[in-house]
Amino acid sequence: MRLADVGEVGQKRIAAARVDVAADGFAGEVATRYLAGAGCGFIRVKKAELAAMARAVDPAVRVAVDRSIAVQAPSALYPWRHAASSELATGAHVALQVLRDLLEEPV
Repeated sequence: MRLADVGEVGQKRIAAARVDVAADGFAGEVATRYLAGAGCGFIRVKKAELAAMARAVDPAVRVAVDRSIAVQAPSALYPWRHAASSELATGAHVALQVLRDLLEEPV
């Protein structure tokens, strides 16, 4: 089990999930790493570099590149002074929002 706090049912939901990474750049990297590390079953990303990153985190992850995924600018979520901080926070937010949504769905 990758995330003990979500329990067996939660981990199965995450493993069965098909998710989109709605972030680009460093934010996309952070979100992709979090979701692959959490054990998401299938991840769609905007760029091939993100797909390679997901496979580096977990070689078993299924990843597809779809350049049509709409992304939200990092500054729109977290307008901090330093761009890297904004993108880090945005990437974490994107991944955690996806996981929360997966875990809050009715059984």
